[in-house]
Amino acid sequence: MKILVIKPSSLGDIVHALQVMSVVKRRIEGVVIDWVVRDCFKRIVEASGIVRKLFLFKRHGGLSSFIQLIKEIRTEHYDYVFDMQGLARSGIMTFFSKSDKKVGRFDSRELSWLAYDKRIDFPKIEAPHALDILFQFLKILNLKIPKHAELEFVERPSQAVFDILKKKNFSKNLILLFPESRRKEKEWPYFCDLSEALMSDSSGNVVVVAGQREFRSRLNCDSFYNLSGKTSLDDVIFLIKNSSIVVANDSAPIHIAASMKKKIVAIFGPTDCRRFGPYPIDSARHVILQSADRNISSITVDDVFNSCLDLLHKN
Repeated sequence: MKILVIKPSSLGDIVHALQVMSVVKRRIEGVVIDWVVRDCFKRIVEASGIVRKLFLFKRHGGLSSFIQLIKEIRTEHYDYVFDMQGLARSGIMTFFSKSDKKVGRFDSRELSWLAYDKRIDFPKIEAPHALDILFQFLKILNLKIPKHAELEFVERPSQAVFDILKKKNFSKNLILLFPESRRKEKEWPYFCDLSEALMSDSSGNVVVVAGQREFRSRLNCDSFYNLSGKTSLDDVIFLIKNSSIVVANDSAPIHIAASMKKKIVAIFGPTDCRRFGPYPIDSARHVILQSADRNISSITVDDVFNSCLDLLHKN
């Protein structure tokens, strides 16, 4: 069986889609999975180890680049095409693909549903998580929906990050902080204060800050590493795998960490944690802090600090 997954973005959503297709990979012998992904996110799909071939979507490549992508997709014939994006451009890719069955989301937009033979059903649960929605694609293949779908990423960290992690003072708890998110209102403003509180804790924590954007910190000590602006996606995967706990806003790292069964403190403001929190929401490994007034700054440093300590002390 050959399946083409069309899920170009975003990073967290791609992780969810990979979790779904990892179930397919484990349960259907000999299945071949290809993937359409934005060029900037290709490493997360490659690192999953479940995909044979990538088709790269260049968002700013113009019409000629998009036409070339369609031509590349049409060089293969698939038993199924799963459009997990549900937008006009993914619908066009689906329409021109060569496939026996073309399946899309129930909530597809921008007329993308015109390309489908079938749409998945809406999950029959209250406030379904984003992953609950994508799990409905499994029913197309007569597969049961799992309680969890873990991923095992192939690690390829930079030498600098690898060397830091192997230093002797990493024998203590490694607390990994991700202060950024795609939207400013989803960024908790007290990560600097939190890092200082964690460093002053008597348990001797090691704190690492990671992410694409630079994070300014007042700390300067041997057990604090500010790697913000210096970490690739491969570095992020490596750091998460070797962490004791991950602390992050509503952003892709919580989904990567959840797929790897790591302990997580997730901080939510305007977005609904029931839909976008680390999956499964009720896991004992996850502490999810949702501000009552949907203002993320209402969550205090003590709230997050105490959640970190409680979770670190859990077996």
